[in-house]
Amino acid sequence: MASFKIALLLGVIAFANACSQAPGTTTTTVTTTVTTVSADDGETGILTAHERSLIRKTWDQARKDGDVPPKILFRFVKAHPEYQKMFSKFANVPQSELMTNGNFLAQAYTILAGLNVVVQSLSSQELMANQLNALGGAHKARGATPIMFEQFGTVLEEVLAEELGSGFTAEARQAWKNGLTALVVGIAKNLKKSEDLADPQTKLTPHQIQDVQRSWENIRNGRNALVSSIFVKLFKETPRIQKYFAKFGTVAVGSLPGNVEYEKQVALVADRLDTMIAAMDDKLQLLGNINYMKYTHSERGIPRGPWEDFGRLLLDTLAANGVSSDDLDSWKGVLAVFVNGVAPRKD
Repeated sequence: MASFKIALLLGVIAFANACSQAPGTTTTTVTTTVTTVSADDGETGILTAHERSLIRKTWDQARKDGDVPPKILFRFVKAHPEYQKMFSKFANVPQSELMTNGNFLAQAYTILAGLNVVVQSLSSQELMANQLNALGGAHKARGATPIMFEQFGTVLEEVLAEELGSGFTAEARQAWKNGLTALVVGIAKNLKKSEDLADPQTKLTPHQIQDVQRSWENIRNGRNALVSSIFVKLFKETPRIQKYFAKFGTVAVGSLPGNVEYEKQVALVADRLDTMIAAMDDKLQLLGNINYMKYTHSERGIPRGPWEDFGRLLLDTLAANGVSSDDLDSWKGVLAVFVNGVAPRKD
């Protein structure tokens, strides 16, 4: 493939090198050696030899201006201030002071060095592959998403257009677009998507929420019967759990369906479960529901075990009702959050 099909998110790779430093790190290392693996200029692929030439030429022109690196980085954090927190050394510096901040400028010129290395390595399949894998893997744990790299690429393109003027021809712009798009695809293979990132407070991902709410909607009309079947199985497995329910604690398990107090409890639990599932995409409501459940049940002395057993039996029932294995995985994560919130493990 010509110069490796995903050969180049030029600016993105440099940006990733720059922002991947751990919090508190005082220096950023930029590789300055280039391993060259030749590629046949006649090969076909996303980037042609002519496109690589255009990228090198326009970059060489742009980097002569020392204002370009700070301009790129400043434009990026101004458009997306949430990303400034990724740079520990100037995370809390007011944007009005960034262009004169030493740590910000040092980071900007680190990006310049990284960009230069990558541009000079366009035909190195081995180097580019290693960089993609390393950068994607390093940023996955930091919560980086493909959209972040796409946004940086957009800023880079805008700054190049402003800096080069008529020298940034339509042909050159397209060459950059091709390279940036291809590399985002490559690096994204090792990144989490935004829907897979857990909320720091609820610990749930949008993906989990969507799966659970969708599959629950298909069975929620029969939720009372579902909860009743779980209770019956739970009390048969562990009879002592029924004792926590004083109003029907001594009723024979086989006689529970139809018992007024039992049916009230079933409806209460089914509706509470329904409410919590509906509120999962509203952080405040969800946390409020979990805290309420924790408060009301801690007074009754119900330990963690029954909650875990209820969750296990709920998963079995969901599977029996045709919920897919993928959705069940999301249910497992959601139920773990519920149980940990209502009945935390004791150290």
